[in-house]
Amino acid sequence: MADSVLSPDPRLRQPAHYSRQEVVSALSDFYNFLATLPHIHSSAINHAPPGGWPEITRESLAKRDIHKPAEAIELLRHLPYIRGEVGERFNWIAPECFACDWRLVSRPGLRELRPPLYTTSWLHRNSRGKWQWPEWVVQLAAGRDREEWVLLLDTTDGTVTRYYSMYYVYEPTYPEGDPRSWRDWCCDETLPIREFLDRWRQKYICMEWLGIPNKKLSAIRTGWMPFDEEEGDDSDGEDDDPSPNGKWADDTSDLVRIYREHGWPHNFKRDECRRALLVWKRARPDYVRNIDYD
Repeated sequence: MADSVLSPDPRLRQPAHYSRQEVVSALSDFYNFLATLPHIHSSAINHAPPGGWPEITRESLAKRDIHKPAEAIELLRHLPYIRGEVGERFNWIAPECFACDWRLVSRPGLRELRPPLYTTSWLHRNSRGKWQWPEWVVQLAAGRDREEWVLLLDTTDGTVTRYYSMYYVYEPTYPEGDPRSWRDWCCDETLPIREFLDRWRQKYICMEWLGIPNKKLSAIRTGWMPFDEEEGDDSDGEDDDPSPNGKWADDTSDLVRIYREHGWPHNFKRDECRRALLVWKRARPDYVRNIDYD
């Protein structure tokens, strides 16, 4: 798809351009930020060797009936990945959302391991006949719930669009025949990847999302809930931070307190906060069952 023959993208404020190096850099920066939080350890983040991941090749993808153009394959070979062992809890990067690890294409005996369906179903859905998007689109993330949290990267312009399986927000914004019109079936904004991930980073900084550690891997809880533009403030005014723009989820006051006691966001003591959160969780087994993903 050639940018020069297309009209300006109606979803973007300015033209976007694809760069493999920029995609890898943006994901690496975001994953490294996640490693400063209590729920993901830096050792879980794997960066590609200089020549790329050797297990990701045209042949290994084809064995799973996945067919991508050369640049999409090269991108997959050079992306950073967050390790999550199949059959265990995943390292969540957003509520109900985990990063796809494309190294699984070459893992033998994957079916025999009988992992939870959601951990590998995204891979099956990338196969010919199942993949509903253009071949040059790469899936970066998937989800475990019915909404799915699918993040789709367009390798022609370096933008990310989220597919939310329950609904989509946008009326058609692209003319018929436009190779970007697949985005009309997605629910979220289309943004350059770094801008998209910076918005997610801000959700953590504002404690809209709260990373919670687990002895194996992790969980994420929604903390601060901003109101929609049409929604008014129906709070009772007794929150620690009363605001007309949102409210704290009812069961997150202890989590917010623990984060703040350990210096979030400007002087954060990650390891001490992690230990405090693990102690807090052990004392509340019912809450643990609600947020863990077994």
